[in-house]
Amino acid sequence: MRSIYSITYGGRALREVLLTKMVKKAKKIVITSHQNSDVDAVLSCYVAKKIINKLNPRAIVSIITPGMNLQARKVAESLEIATEIVEGDDLPPYDLCLLVDVNNLAHIGALKDHVAKDKPVIIIDHHRPSSGMPSNAFSIIDDGAVATAEVICDILMNLNLKPTREEARCLLIGILSDSRRLMMGTEKTLRDVAFLLSHGASLPEAVTVLSMPMSYSEKIARLKASQRASLYSLGQWVVAVSSVGSHEASAARALIDLGADLAAVCNEVDGEVRLCARASEEFVKNTNVHLGEELEKLGSIMSGSGGGHASAACVTVPRRCSEVIDGFLTLVSSKLKLPTKKID
Repeated sequence: MRSIYSITYGGRALREVLLTKMVKKAKKIVITSHQNSDVDAVLSCYVAKKIINKLNPRAIVSIITPGMNLQARKVAESLEIATEIVEGDDLPPYDLCLLVDVNNLAHIGALKDHVAKDKPVIIIDHHRPSSGMPSNAFSIIDDGAVATAEVICDILMNLNLKPTREEARCLLIGILSDSRRLMMGTEKTLRDVAFLLSHGASLPEAVTVLSMPMSYSEKIARLKASQRASLYSLGQWVVAVSSVGSHEASAARALIDLGADLAAVCNEVDGEVRLCARASEEFVKNTNVHLGEELEKLGSIMSGSGGGHASAACVTVPRRCSEVIDGFLTLVSSKLKLPTKKID
């Protein structure tokens, strides 16, 4: 049974009171996020640490991630905050743990074995609540937000804390990253952006930080995914599936940019497969398929873990690529009640 602290997005006054009490009570606090932490995850962790420093200056606060992706690492270095973030598979002793941009323990890799069941956990996230949430968690979740940086913005505003220019810049970059430069989002997203701009953030500067040249390996992965792609039809929808040795998320996005309505790209390493799926806005709007939900199901079926958003999600399972792709196609076909037909 979930503890009294386990409430979801809503009841704003109560959640901020509880957050403040928990932070002020703790002497040692650890912040972590999901495997292959992206820009939004890393920068949200960093600003969460700054908020904690304001609420409890005496607390010792550590950021430990199970690993950052290449873009997040480059952005952290560009912003000169990389030294604040440790990549590792162990957590130091703590009184309070924050899970940022993640609400499923299975998604934090080896770190999940170090999350104590008798210590409080705060979840700050924008993904739908999952079955893998720790039972001792107090959750601040807005699954309507385009980025966790938006949820951090809410916390700042509801605590009447003014972000520094550096903090505002980090949150703006996080929002731009997850919203694909504001191609996705809501009216609230724009209000949050305006709030951050009013505290010193700069749109041109944020875009520049994110606009790093694509690496050679990513270019090759995207092109190979296209070269190897198998095409299927689901009614009027075109589905592309492929495999690469790295950058599977970027490769899936490339297939969508080429014209697929739904794309899935897998990468097999050491007997484990990571499949990343992406969908066009039109596909999500007209089919009501939520990729995060479907890949969470697939992870459960195949003894792994998965999740994400309506149009972008990933799953990691101890299977072969062909099995995972077949499972993905079967789930989507069943959801749409349409047969999968190979396109020659």
